[in-house]
Amino acid sequence: MSVKLIYVTPLWLIANGIRYSHDNHYLSDSHRISGKEKVSCLNCEGVNQWNNLFGNLECKNCGYRMFEDDHIGYKDFDLIKRVGFKMKHESVLEHSLIVLEIEASRALLQELSRHRIGISPTVKSTRYTLLKDLKKEKSFFIETSVKNVYVYDYEKARKYVVLTNNQEANNCIIDALENVRLLLQDNIHNDIVKYALPEAFKFKGQYSFNLRSLVHLLELRTNKDVLPEFQKLCANIIDVLPNDYKELVLTNEKIKINYERIKNG
Repeated sequence: MSVKLIYVTPLWLIANGIRYSHDNHYLSDSHRISGKEKVSCLNCEGVNQWNNLFGNLECKNCGYRMFEDDHIGYKDFDLIKRVGFKMKHESVLEHSLIVLEIEASRALLQELSRHRIGISPTVKSTRYTLLKDLKKEKSFFIETSVKNVYVYDYEKARKYVVLTNNQEANNCIIDALENVRLLLQDNIHNDIVKYALPEAFKFKGQYSFNLRSLVHLLELRTNKDVLPEFQKLCANIIDVLPNDYKELVLTNEKIKINYERIKNG
């Protein structure tokens, strides 16, 4: 299971939306910077020059990155925290876009698909891509020095499935994966083979959230009674967020407590 941050909109857009309600944009302290200006870093709070990295700015001192060359001022940041999180006017958080690449099991995909409002998924086709790769694989069993005795190739299997901390369950997962491989090599149609896929089979896709929808997902899915893989996914999502986004998310006390529990094992 893995998570990568592809894109995130600058936070000043949320503050800009909030300021429309009282027509007080003149109070904003956010602005665009060129990389030559000296601007206070939100992460280390020092005044630093910035490296230009693929069109984004990166603090030379601590590595903090600001997307789209936009600087969120302290007043605007506190405004978002106060209005969007403390006062619970969460609709303003929809003025944002967070795009993630997610790889996890089909079991997690089923649960993730229940979150629909403010979330846009595009998932890699099992029919046209993953099964095609699997057909080319050799056996997921390794022959030993003892005749007719084989062991499970866990490392090769991890390319296609999410394994658990239970060996018996993992063996059943690899048995199913091997059966799928054999069905494909018998040239049975992919639409039929899909019915034999284990829940542990991996998917990969791009997911777009606004900040409101992401906070809602994290609040629900970091709970200790949730699928452990989903809990870990949520913790990983928080980890890849830019520091200013992360600080806002962890303003939610429930998310913060569960995040620390997950990270501490």
